[in-house]
Amino acid sequence: MTSETPPWDMYIPKAYRAEDPIAIIAEHPFGQLVTSSDGLPYATAIPMYLDVAPDGSTELIGHMARHNPHAATLQAGQNALAIFNGPNAYISASWYAERPTVPTWNYVAAQVRGVLTPVDDDDAQLAIMRTTIAESEADSGSSWLIEHAPDGKVETLLPHIRSFRIAITRMDAVSKLSQTHPAGDQQRVVQALEMRGGVQDREIARLMRGLWKD
Repeated sequence: MTSETPPWDMYIPKAYRAEDPIAIIAEHPFGQLVTSSDGLPYATAIPMYLDVAPDGSTELIGHMARHNPHAATLQAGQNALAIFNGPNAYISASWYAERPTVPTWNYVAAQVRGVLTPVDDDDAQLAIMRTTIAESEADSGSSWLIEHAPDGKVETLLPHIRSFRIAITRMDAVSKLSQTHPAGDQQRVVQALEMRGGVQDREIARLMRGLWKD
C-alpha cells in the first residue's frame, strides 16, 4: 500500500486525448457540477462557462437555484469537478470488418477540476449572470441583455440563486472516434452511423469525417 494521493485527473487513453478542451466546453456548456459534503456526493446539471478573471487567469463560472440542497453545501476552498458531455454513439462490433473486435462507444467529453468559491454578493452574481447570458445568447440570433428583463424581475430572482467561481487546476478532454482502427473500418462506422441517422449518430459521424481532413 502507499500513502500517496492518487492523481485527480480524467482517465484518457493516449490515442484519444483531445488537445483543445476549451473548444469542447464552449460547444457543450451544459454540464454537471460535482462536489462533496460530509462524505456525500452532490451533482447538479447547469450551464457553465469559462471566464477570464481580473488577474488574467481563466475560471469556470455558473449558478444554481438556491433552493437546490446542493447550493447550501458549496464552500470556499472546496474541490469541484465539472463534467461536459458532447455527442456519443454506440458502435456495433459488426461494423469492424478489417480488424474484428467487440462493441464500444464513441464519444466526446471534457472535465474541469478546480477550487470553488461561492458567490453571494449581488453585484458579483450579476456580473456572472451577464457573462452567462452573453455566452448563451451568442448563437441564438438574438441580442437579449439582462436589461431587457421586465422591471424588477432580476431583483426578485437574484436572492433565489447561488453563483460560484472555480479556479481551474486542470482541464482534460477525450475524443474517442475509432482512431485506432483501420481506415476501412472507420469508413464503415461512419456509413453505419449516418444510416442509423440519430442526431448523436450523425454528429459522431461528422466528427470522424473531420479527422480524415487533418
